[in-house]
Amino acid sequence: MSNVLACYQLLELNVISAQDLAPVGRSMRTYAIAWIDPDRKLSTRVDSQGGTNPTWNDKFVFRVDEDFLCNEESVITIDIYALHWFRDIHVGSAQVLSGDLFPPPTQPQKNTYKSTGMQFMGLQVQRPSGRPKGILNIGAAIIDSSMRSMPLYTQNSPAVGYSHDDLNKPSHQAKSELRRTK
Repeated sequence: MSNVLACYQLLELNVISAQDLAPVGRSMRTYAIAWIDPDRKLSTRVDSQGGTNPTWNDKFVFRVDEDFLCNEESVITIDIYALHWFRDIHVGSAQVLSGDLFPPPTQPQKNTYKSTGMQFMGLQVQRPSGRPKGILNIGAAIIDSSMRSMPLYTQNSPAVGYSHDDLNKPSHQAKSELRRTK
């Protein structure tokens, strides 16, 4: 099993906050959905108090292979939604190429991506109409796959989500929680 996982890297994505989002309702309660593969999407918790300036600070770990990291077209997508009584409203989306966060090595070889620490970036949020409105703040890091510090769920789940708040709880209550969208 370790030989199978050796060809994978762990991509940690921290969806921190957003600023100046389009106001789509009186009291916006927002959440974000992060994904690399459209079949595997992870959701942040709902921010009920931030309005057009929500703060989530939720982290996700995605299992990615060398091909994803070296491909110029590999995209990380984050969609932002506001809760609504009938159907959630799509506030906007932000995308970043993996190469913009982690430039590929000059000579690609297996497991050549080393942990360089968290890379922070502000992404422009595009409304569904295509107009820009707002900034999404994220952090991303490649975690050294030989030094995993958290369990990686390998059966049909290349993504794990956890919250910064989970780390502040007493140790007997803190646990990783897998959150997926429908």
